[in-house]
Amino acid sequence: MMMKPTLLTTLAATTATATELLLPLYQYPADNGGAWQPIEDALTANPSLTAKIIINPNNGPGEGPSQGINDPQYEAGGKLLAAHANAQLLGYVHTSTDGGATRCTVPWADVEADIRTWATWVDAGVAMRGIFIDEAPNNSVNPECEAYMQNLTTLIRTDAELVEKFGPQPVVVFNPGGTGQLQPYYEMEPDYIVALETCFTVPEHAGGDYDQCPATGVYEIYDHDGPGSSIDNVLFPSVGEANAARTAVLVHGFHHFNGPTANLTATEAVLEELVGAVVQRGIGATFFNTRGYHAFEDEPATIGVVADVLNAANAA
Repeated sequence: MMMKPTLLTTLAATTATATELLLPLYQYPADNGGAWQPIEDALTANPSLTAKIIINPNNGPGEGPSQGINDPQYEAGGKLLAAHANAQLLGYVHTSTDGGATRCTVPWADVEADIRTWATWVDAGVAMRGIFIDEAPNNSVNPECEAYMQNLTTLIRTDAELVEKFGPQPVVVFNPGGTGQLQPYYEMEPDYIVALETCFTVPEHAGGDYDQCPATGVYEIYDHDGPGSSIDNVLFPSVGEANAARTAVLVHGFHHFNGPTANLTATEAVLEELVGAVVQRGIGATFFNTRGYHAFEDEPATIGVVADVLNAANAA
């Protein structure tokens, strides 16, 4: 359960490097990659905005003739996205065998095999640049998990075969999905830790096929005490402002409103305020979406609008 926000604090604008787009792309590419055209258009329209895009065919690289790189749709779509100089593609792996209830339980041989499978995409002409590790350890300090994650990070960044495929500085992103005792993982120096992944809308407007937000259950309703409040009151007290540049914030369910306190309605103007607050606080990467991981054209937070707003916030 996430912490209850307290008082809103205001941080001065920083001179940190620009906030990147971190896009969880679990959508099937279809039509020779045509389903990903809105993402391509957003990258083209905002050449100064850099994006890390997580490809996930099937909780990993997929296997068999009709999944992953063996599927010509993924090959076509991956090549189109990777051709953008401002985009880096990351392959999805995960550490949990029970949907995140426990972490670091996927056998080493299996997760290593998935990482090496992602490297084979490079042989097919899709420039993969690193790995996104989902269901990473959260809310605890466990020596076995620390060793597991450190070994994964070292493998990705130093294995000669992987470095040859991914490039001289392979990207590593951890996704614990929430705040907690994460400092040992920051000390491993991943590019980012997704230390806050949550939803904007209230539970009564969440769930179903519309978004990733649970219609039942408790989550941090994003910025329900005003723009920047979830970072100030939930994220920073847990992970520290010093880790901002290595932290990512992902927000789903940008529709309806976020509760009676701030009562912010999901409009493009409000999106500008929320994204501006993320950038002002020096957060390294972010993503807002109306729905979840499989659809990016629903208003108001279409991928084109989010890219435009983030690019403008970085330039402000």
